Amino acid sequence: MKVGSESFPFFFVNKFVCKLFYIDICTIQLNKTKMANPEIHSKSSVKRWGGKIEDYIAIHELIDSPKATMNNNSSRALTHNTWFAYTIIPKVFGYNITNSSGKSVDTIDIAMLHIAEDFRMKFVPTPQDYLKHMQVQPWFNNGVKDIENPEATRVAEELLERIRE
Repeated sequence: MKVGSESFPFFFVNKFVCKLFYIDICTIQLNKTKMANPEIHSKSSVKRWGGKIEDYIAIHELIDSPKATMNNNSSRALTHNTWFAYTIIPKVFGYNITNSSGKSVDTIDIAMLHIAEDFRMKFVPTPQDYLKHMQVQPWFNNGVKDIENPEATRVAEELLERIRE
């Protein structure tokens, strides 16, 4: 397959990355698989690195956890990006896990595969890819303007009350 062609995602320019994800790309393209939940992602990880679903499920649950906050895919902006994969995942799980087969697996690779699968192996977005489409609200600027969300105001008031004690 030629890098940059429609059949092979353009972001796989590194030979190591190409080799790492090649099997999963072929499987997803042939089967037109749509990734959906932490268990399916964990099965994909088992297929790629061995071990058991339980070895990977916590990572995939964390990546998909924002689903509980929104009823659409906009919640992906929080965890389905390169910053989350490279910065947050290693802080929570360490840089490597040892699966039940005794193999050391890079947690960043697990996260990046999850994200790529959710975008049909076409790309792994950066935070900027999401943020450049976001309309900046007046309250973003250090709270100069009030937010129109009573719950957000209540949370801040409760925090102030707790720390006054």
